[in-house]
Amino acid sequence: MKRLSLILVCSLLAACGSTPPVRYYTLGALAPAGSGAMGSGPSLVVGPVGVPASIDRLLIVRQVDGARADVADGHRWAAPLKTEIARRVAVELARRSGNGRIVAWPQSSIAEPDMSLPIDVLRFDAEGFEKVGLEVVWTLRKSGKDLAGGRFVATEKVTEPTWEALALAHGRLVDALAADIAKALPAGTRTP
Repeated sequence: MKRLSLILVCSLLAACGSTPPVRYYTLGALAPAGSGAMGSGPSLVVGPVGVPASIDRLLIVRQVDGARADVADGHRWAAPLKTEIARRVAVELARRSGNGRIVAWPQSSIAEPDMSLPIDVLRFDAEGFEKVGLEVVWTLRKSGKDLAGGRFVATEKVTEPTWEALALAHGRLVDALAADIAKALPAGTRTP
């Protein structure tokens, strides 16, 4: 009887200690790729992307009550944000320009690209489940010389108080960043 009681107690304790499943998020679904052929246009590598240490993690971070950060144990990015941002910007620039030779760093298939696009994320903050803010400085370089650059600052409303909606708001901001950068691409890089 003691043995049965001990097994029951251990089973109950194990059940109480279980954790909810971990959910993984990306910056959202990507728009369909453009019709650009792989060989058209100058090559461009997006990245490297630098992000603040406070969000350079797989766990999703939200700001709550001003200065308090809520690090969500059960809600994580599927890949590091700097990787996700580079991939998303590269795909969106390729889609907008029709240039199939735009790829993300570090998994670049282009050994010596014609141009590079380093991005420094200064802020990518989620304020609760209300809105997400993005502030970025980017530079378009060719042969070590700056061709264009800019500072992008925007916010995006979260459509509902869920982690998925929060991730989608992050993705919409990165798409808006790519749209801003696309305006500065040299004429041969984008389609009319």
